[in-house]
Amino acid sequence: MGTGPDAITREIRALEDQRYKAMVDGDLATLDRLLGDGLVYTHSSSAVDGKASYLESLRSKKVVYRKAERADERIQVHGDAAVITGELRLDVLLDGNPRALRSRFLTVWAKGPKGWQMVALQSTSIPA
Repeated sequence: MGTGPDAITREIRALEDQRYKAMVDGDLATLDRLLGDGLVYTHSSSAVDGKASYLESLRSKKVVYRKAERADERIQVHGDAAVITGELRLDVLLDGNPRALRSRFLTVWAKGPKGWQMVALQSTSIPA
């Protein structure tokens, strides 16, 4: 892909598409590649995961994503960092219990030696 802002925006959107597909598919190898080692993943519940604990929650089936839909997504590119904001609707099993979650999110991707990786996510619940 190119290196201009539009090309980077397209690349980041494609990586986010891959990440959400991997979440729903339970594709831990793809997630391992897309998530930075220093990941800080702050859930809408205020729980915080690092990369290892987040992947373990998926591996153990404590969290099973069944559906993920993004809306109002906006990508801002700042050099070797990209900030994505938007709204997310998730259908998920948490400890085997079905939940429908709706939140606003802020995700940060950074370009480093391993290419673009997600390094932070902050999710805030939208009241029903």
